[in-house]
Amino acid sequence: MKRITIVLAAVLLLVILSGCSPKESDYAVRVNEHNISMETYEDKLDAVKSYLQQQGLDFDSEQGKQTMESVKQDVLEGLISTELIKQEIQKTGWDMNDPAVTEQIDNLKAQIPDKDYQKWLQDQNMTEEEVKSYFTFTHFISKDVTVTDEEVKQFFDTYYANYGGQEEQVKAKHILLETEKQAYEVIDELKAGADFAELAKEKSIEEAAQSTGGDLGYFPRGRMVPEFEEAVFNLEVGLSEEPIKSQFGYHVILVEDHKPGVKPSFDTAKELVEKDALDYAKQQKIQSYYSTLRQEAKVEYAEGIKPEIG
Repeated sequence: MKRITIVLAAVLLLVILSGCSPKESDYAVRVNEHNISMETYEDKLDAVKSYLQQQGLDFDSEQGKQTMESVKQDVLEGLISTELIKQEIQKTGWDMNDPAVTEQIDNLKAQIPDKDYQKWLQDQNMTEEEVKSYFTFTHFISKDVTVTDEEVKQFFDTYYANYGGQEEQVKAKHILLETEKQAYEVIDELKAGADFAELAKEKSIEEAAQSTGGDLGYFPRGRMVPEFEEAVFNLEVGLSEEPIKSQFGYHVILVEDHKPGVKPSFDTAKELVEKDALDYAKQQKIQSYYSTLRQEAKVEYAEGIKPEIG
């Protein structure tokens, strides 16, 4: 009996000591010599996995296994980000109770459904301290950012579709072939009266063509590969006389409609554009600032923890 008591006491002492002073090797990632525990990593990982499973993702499937690697990468980067922000606040002495920080947190709380901030934090697997750190970091980095009238106008010219305008768009169909010879043969068949959709389903090497018949619908610039986009936006309505080569093969293109871009009034949208342009400029500075911190940080992963995604 005495022997059992001594063993239990020894085990209890070991548990207590383990809880008070984690082993040096018991970390998932080390950021600038500061350890982030394996327990913290696993808690965050479990929270994300649980959320994705609730959305219907099966982690035993091939897609689930691939997603798991991305999840690990995201969780680790999130932990690294949180730690770097914490370290930077400590180094700079930024005031986490600054009125502007408090105001941003209050604005966040006002947008949360049912106004249950604590439940929201729990669902996000975040702490109040992490939220406060984030807003402190972003506020003090970006608080002095300004934009000129020229920058506001440039922002509007780039994103005018967000203010009631319409980007230039094309409505087109295509049939993708492996060789130029095959493409010219398809063009001849179409000129002879063949149905475009049926020919796309029969001969296109694009898998989606089986259901779409090669129909791409309307799309603006920036959605397609450069060679295809340059050609389709410069073609007249009708069938292309020559196939267009891209990295995927040879495209036979039928342009069905071409809508020119329409800009709204800048003066009407100016107030909103100024706000958006300023927010964008602030975000750019925050991202640049953090990117430098991340590049200069000394980050070490525990064995077997670092994801294999490059």
